[in-house]
Amino acid sequence: MVLPSYGNVKVEILEHDTVALVTYNRPQSGNSLHPQMLAELVSALRWVESQPAIRIIVQSGAGKFFNTGMELVDSDGMSFARGSDFHEMNRILILSDKILIAAVNGPAAGYGVSSLALYDLVYSVPDAYFFTPFVKWGMAAEGASSVSFPRLLGHQKAASLFLAGDRITAEEAERIGLVNKILPNEHFLDQVIQVARTLAQSAPGSLRATKEQMRQPVRQDLLDANDRECDLLYRERYGYEEYQKAVKQFRIEQLEKRRGRSKI
Repeated sequence: MVLPSYGNVKVEILEHDTVALVTYNRPQSGNSLHPQMLAELVSALRWVESQPAIRIIVQSGAGKFFNTGMELVDSDGMSFARGSDFHEMNRILILSDKILIAAVNGPAAGYGVSSLALYDLVYSVPDAYFFTPFVKWGMAAEGASSVSFPRLLGHQKAASLFLAGDRITAEEAERIGLVNKILPNEHFLDQVIQVARTLAQSAPGSLRATKEQMRQPVRQDLLDANDRECDLLYRERYGYEEYQKAVKQFRIEQLEKRRGRSKI
């Protein structure tokens, strides 16, 4: 098995070719979703999906962060149109018949949070935290989360994340059902991989059939939500006035922080 190689995504195959570990590999930016990283991630996921022996996919992040959402780039650098890398990435996760495990190794923001409901199992380190600053950036929910989060958490809790931009701890995320289990920091990823290895020893047909029974009733709703969200982001949100103002303010704040540090 020849593994694909990328600059911003790392793919490893474990447990007799049955477990794939896919790692966001842009630690210098908190594993934010730069357009190049998105393209590589779609390519990596397509490759993993094409391997029939692989039953489990574990997604984690390099460095201190899991994923900090969209990288703040110029509006012509990212596309949310149907058929774009972002749209396709969500479709792959929604349609996958493999068991998807998120290993949240650190703080998660934006898409790093909203995508979690597309995974079958989510494990977190104790000191992770979760927030979705969509309104702050003049954006809107994505990753089919406009449907998945109200169903998973209830409308009010989803609204506290998406509308109010509240930040929640790993402990609260576990309590409300966003995280399955909190695992110790020490050897965290090894522990998640052990879960994947145990699952990989299960009857493959049973794994697929059980997941299909759970996912089939909601799959079309998730696909439709992904379409609607991407249409909204593409036509009305990303690159438009509210977003541009938010990005401009963010860059001003970052510049002021750097100037403050240089004076110390």
